[in-house]
Amino acid sequence: MSDTIHRFIFNEHGIRGEIVKLEDSCQRMLQDHHYPPVLAELLQQCAAVSVLLATTLKFEGQISLQLQTQGILKMMVVQTTNNLGYRGLVRYDKEADFSGKDFKSLCAGGQMSITIAPKKGKRYQGIVPLDGDSLSACIESYFNQSEQLKTRIWLFNDENQVCGLLLQALPDMTSQDDFEHLEYLASTLTKEECLSVDSEILLHRLFHQESIQGLSEEPVGFNCGCSEKKMLDSIRLLPEDEIEEILATKGNISARCEFCLNQFKFTEVDIKSQGQLPGNETRH
Repeated sequence: MSDTIHRFIFNEHGIRGEIVKLEDSCQRMLQDHHYPPVLAELLQQCAAVSVLLATTLKFEGQISLQLQTQGILKMMVVQTTNNLGYRGLVRYDKEADFSGKDFKSLCAGGQMSITIAPKKGKRYQGIVPLDGDSLSACIESYFNQSEQLKTRIWLFNDENQVCGLLLQALPDMTSQDDFEHLEYLASTLTKEECLSVDSEILLHRLFHQESIQGLSEEPVGFNCGCSEKKMLDSIRLLPEDEIEEILATKGNISARCEFCLNQFKFTEVDIKSQGQLPGNETRH
């Protein structure tokens, strides 16, 4: 499997870990968007982090990782479901020059939110400032301060793929020294190694002297989730006179999904079937 997340645990230390590798799904997420390279690479990293966090969902729902600033990067978001399907997009100043920009200059003064949204039940959202030098530093700060969970994340990517490694303390972690020991071992990981070597081989290279229990290896994929019904529902939010004017002028109404860029076209008959225009007798 090319896009996977590998979960494991250090039983003797009370510390869990994950390795995520995304390639095909990242290419699908970026397809036809033509983002500046620095934004495309940051979106890949957000995807890796969102997937790493989504493994903690014990219910049907999704987790969203969002970066928002008042600068040339307006908003970046990745949404991942409990089934590890994700989608992401970027809104940015298309007239701006992104050459020479890095995470700190793009995100200065911004904030990061992590939102957990169960299909049934209350949403939870945590918000922290984007004051770190990297995305991984901001995520670590979020968990260390907001969740009181010692966390380290390493992220590596190129234009084609992204790889992420997470170490996180469990409530029964034996000692801070144990975490620092595993953190030291993980810090020997190189970008070239991370992007080219299978997850199980990486684990052996990094932690061959440790007792590791492999929990699971699960597939990850791009999953936009858009549909004709959802697009029709969004059109229903428009005033009826505006809908009628568009139909009279163009003969149909087009709607495009922001995430996957799929284009949908609807005729008057399509829209009437949703109870939007006068004369429709459909009951709901």
